[in-house]
Amino acid sequence: MDIIAGMELPRTMLGHAALDVDSGLTPTILLIDDRILERECLIFRLNVAGFRVVAAASAEGWRDSAEAGRLSLILYVCDGLAEKRRRTVAGLLQAPHGHPVVVLSQSDAVADVIETIECGARGYITTRANVEHVIAAIRFVLAGGVFVPASSVLAARKAETEPAVDPSWHGNFTAKQVAVIEGIRRGKPNKVIAYELNMCESTVKVHVRNVMKKLKARNRTELAFKATEMTL
Repeated sequence: MDIIAGMELPRTMLGHAALDVDSGLTPTILLIDDRILERECLIFRLNVAGFRVVAAASAEGWRDSAEAGRLSLILYVCDGLAEKRRRTVAGLLQAPHGHPVVVLSQSDAVADVIETIECGARGYITTRANVEHVIAAIRFVLAGGVFVPASSVLAARKAETEPAVDPSWHGNFTAKQVAVIEGIRRGKPNKVIAYELNMCESTVKVHVRNVMKKLKARNRTELAFKATEMTL
């Protein structure tokens, strides 16, 4: 049975995570986050919410620990490259215990959400969510669901109905400039564009300035408007 946001797995497909909830045991979460301050803050909030948290700076080294077999869920905070996210998620899912994995990422790109879920993760949360939403998503996954952001579902639906992009105007820009334009057209900030395109944020800013000059746009809003006009 395929899972979409808002649905639950059949009881026969629920793993040990759901058993933790049903049995009244305190769910134990492995939090993987290499940012010390953010990790400690998230641990505190998860503890307050009733979870037991085991923290690690990376995915390596925890598999052979005594805690590995007692986990209910793995929360992987990913601020790295897309390739790093794919590699880490794949490694976590290949572990013998098969704990459900939830990814917390700064990218809200529909393609990243879909890819992560298709790889086997049971949840994808963007860093735009507040901590209450993160906790609610974790509980939903522990109850047997698969969580994806509603914004990503709506964006995917909108993309199906949008007209195809006319590539004829691409000849006026480099491939990287076209990618940056598409990010701006979709309302993404420079930091997210840089992350998705594997660029430095300063490089994205240079591309934005050059594109604005070519299109004679006075600001990002006007640039996004003109870029949208070119695709119609």
